Amino acid sequence: MTITTTNVTYINSQRFEAKAFMKIETLYTVSESTEHAAIRHDKFSVFEVYNGNANNNGTAATTNNISYTMGALVLTGATNVHIVYYGNWTTNQQNIVNTFISTIGSTSWFNIEKTYYFQSSNTSSKVYTTGPLTLGNTTTNNYTNGTQLTGTSIKDIIYNHITKGQLPNDQRAIYLLLSSSDVKENSTTTSSFCNSYCGYHSTFSRGTSKYIYGFIGNPQKCINSCSVYNKLVSPNGDVGVDAMLTPVAHEIVEAMSDPWLNAWRDINKNENADKW
Repeated sequence: MTITTTNVTYINSQRFEAKAFMKIETLYTVSESTEHAAIRHDKFSVFEVYNGNANNNGTAATTNNISYTMGALVLTGATNVHIVYYGNWTTNQQNIVNTFISTIGSTSWFNIEKTYYFQSSNTSSKVYTTGPLTLGNTTTNNYTNGTQLTGTSIKDIIYNHITKGQLPNDQRAIYLLLSSSDVKENSTTTSSFCNSYCGYHSTFSRGTSKYIYGFIGNPQKCINSCSVYNKLVSPNGDVGVDAMLTPVAHEIVEAMSDPWLNAWRDINKNENADKW
């Protein structure tokens, strides 16, 4: 993995690092200034877009070891991935994603996840991740929020499907909202899908319940930003959906090892899949 940091800017107290070559996940803490009607604080880990220019001058990715914060939540046991297919999804497209999620838990790649553990205290035993990782429930959403999503609306959409019984109420599951290629998304006024990232994972709370979720969009209209390097080859005959699978896998394993953004990470806030 190679990256290069090209510049650092601050917008409304938010630190943006332009990283390159590989998609590197970074913790963004957004704190909008008080000149707006409300102060908004958001924490989420993003899967950044590709920078094709970095191949020439990339430097080694962080050598800092990933470490564990004692007592922080890790999803070590059976973990379901529930999906909201938002927008225009064909049955075949859904099957591509469903098959992928149903099988990655039995791969050698996923065995890396099993090296991470939960430990409640220094004197307690380590509980290693065993899984299984399984595809849970899926549901469709026919543009209830139109073709423009926000960080807030994504949480609301997922929760609405839970309250309606279309998805299980499970605080130890991962909920993914996957949008079709005609849907735009912006998590803040300065960060958006295709421009800043290809996906992210985070949490949201409703009352005393805290849910783990993620967003990944179909990058068909920004394929240079969120696709693998050989964009002429699509294993399943659908470049946009195939391009989603990398960030889908990335966010799933990081949502398991670092669900509340405080468990397994290095001093630069990189999580486990950033180092694979």
